[in-house]
Amino acid sequence: MKSTSFDESQQSSNNTLKQYHVLYVAALSVIAIITIISQVLIQKHLDNQIHDSHLINYASRLRTNSQTLAKLSLKLEKGEQLRTTSKDFETTLLQWQNTHESLLSGNEFLSLPKNKNMDMFELYRIIDRPYRNILNAAYKVHELMNEGTIEDITLIKPYTNIILENENSYLLGMEMIVFDYDKISRTNIRDLKSIEYALLTIVMIMLMLEAVFIFIPLAKKIKVSFSGLIESEKKAKKLATALKENNKILERSHNELREVNFALEKASYLVKIDAEGNIIYANDKYCHVTKYNMNQLLGKPIFYNNMGGDESIIYKHIKSQEVRKEVWQGEIFDHASDGSGFWLDVTVMPVINKKGEVHQFLVIGFDITLRKKTEEELRLLSEEKLRRQKIIQKVRNMSTIIGQEKERKRVAAEIHDGIGQMLTSLRIQVEFLEEKNPENVKEIAVLYQLIHAIVNETRRICFELQPNVLEDFGLKAALSDLIKNIRKNTGYNIVYEDHYDVQEKSPERDIAIYRIVQETLNNAVKHAKADKVTVFIESDAEFITLQIKDDGLGFNYNSTHIFEAKNNTHGLRNIKERAELLNAKLSINSELEKGTEIKVEIPIDKSLDLEEEH
Repeated sequence: MKSTSFDESQQSSNNTLKQYHVLYVAALSVIAIITIISQVLIQKHLDNQIHDSHLINYASRLRTNSQTLAKLSLKLEKGEQLRTTSKDFETTLLQWQNTHESLLSGNEFLSLPKNKNMDMFELYRIIDRPYRNILNAAYKVHELMNEGTIEDITLIKPYTNIILENENSYLLGMEMIVFDYDKISRTNIRDLKSIEYALLTIVMIMLMLEAVFIFIPLAKKIKVSFSGLIESEKKAKKLATALKENNKILERSHNELREVNFALEKASYLVKIDAEGNIIYANDKYCHVTKYNMNQLLGKPIFYNNMGGDESIIYKHIKSQEVRKEVWQGEIFDHASDGSGFWLDVTVMPVINKKGEVHQFLVIGFDITLRKKTEEELRLLSEEKLRRQKIIQKVRNMSTIIGQEKERKRVAAEIHDGIGQMLTSLRIQVEFLEEKNPENVKEIAVLYQLIHAIVNETRRICFELQPNVLEDFGLKAALSDLIKNIRKNTGYNIVYEDHYDVQEKSPERDIAIYRIVQETLNNAVKHAKADKVTVFIESDAEFITLQIKDDGLGFNYNSTHIFEAKNNTHGLRNIKERAELLNAKLSINSELEKGTEIKVEIPIDKSLDLEEEH
């Protein structure tokens, strides 16, 4: 009766495994078919893309040939190098005609198929008239040039005019055709993307279905099978003395179990440990990876890290009375006897005695050292990629700022040399008018004051664009002059404390510090409505410290989102970019109605070291 029940259970398990096998093969087949279809579609699209590029290339050549034809006809009309120009005209005409007709009707030699697109055919029909006009006129010019010496070169002028009159219409039509070819190509790309996304969705669904209907049920089935084997072993021991007639069956079961253990030993790392975690058995593969023999391993704590003396993480599970009867799984790193390291994917299964106590643990491991090394290499590559991206962005910002400074300098020079000279001439003219018309002294005085104000404003703009004092006298004098001008122009109470004493010059660092101060003071003047602004700068052997503080309106400062473009904080972004280029530490503290404080700490020996990083 029990044998029949066992056979039925075995048959049921075999049927279940067959079902899982069929489902797994079916799922893999679907994924393989989808992958093949995806590759076929991609290859087909690449062929179409090459074909579309071929068409666009020849369509673009048509535009170039038509323009060349027009230029050569003008040279013929002017009588320039008639023999060479005539030969070039003939060659260009034949190429232009052949390419145009090949795009429309196809050409096997040029690998151009016949056009079957009705929209494209309609576009070619639109340019057919200017094409025919240019073609007929060009052949007339060609015939005149082939007749011999032309006494009156103006005979070709009417045909040249026809070519020039129709050239623009033809070029516009060809531009529409090129655009339509490009539109068709982009439409094909979008269609391929949609198909690829759909296939990817199907693959992901199939993988989820495999996990839900195959792997998870199968894992549960295996766990149940292990529990059943342990229970069967307990029952077999209880019935061993009373059922001697079943010795043969029991022996056969032991043989089968030995075969399973043998296969398990050959396939993985197998270790048995006692309740305290000491090794009582290890297979050859585990001895090989640890580089210890069996005698050396016996009684030794498993996964004992002989390089650091740390206790393995599995002992937390083994020593816990609450969870030690449960299966544990994890990844463990250990060292062999020669100091080399290895990684194992470990499963620890408890062995329960008759009293319900754990008296042994079965440890099964698989070598994952190669996978771990690959993961570490990928991590290092990702970090290196991120570092290089930061350096590239820094170089771009530096190039942008240097370009801006050059443009500021150019514009300032243009204003000084252009508008400045004109204003000087205008002032001289006004002085001359004042001498000639003494009766209009009041009006001329008003005009003279206006000119003086314009000159002062021009000087102020030039100074903000390119402070010459920075190049001539250095940062210390430039900052003093900047604050002096802002006081004079705005009337603001600006307190300036200068403890800057850096002897070596660095134009990039000096202009960056100058622009940070200029941008911050402009923000304080325009937006803060402060009664007092304090500018403090000092230097020591390692750092330059810049601190600007006002008692104005302030704002809600959020370091995460304040520098985003949508927040319209261009000034703060400029300050942040320049601080990053200096490898400086930027801190901004601001609250509503409590003012704003900006502090920049600039390392002297690490400023603008992009070349070293790169």
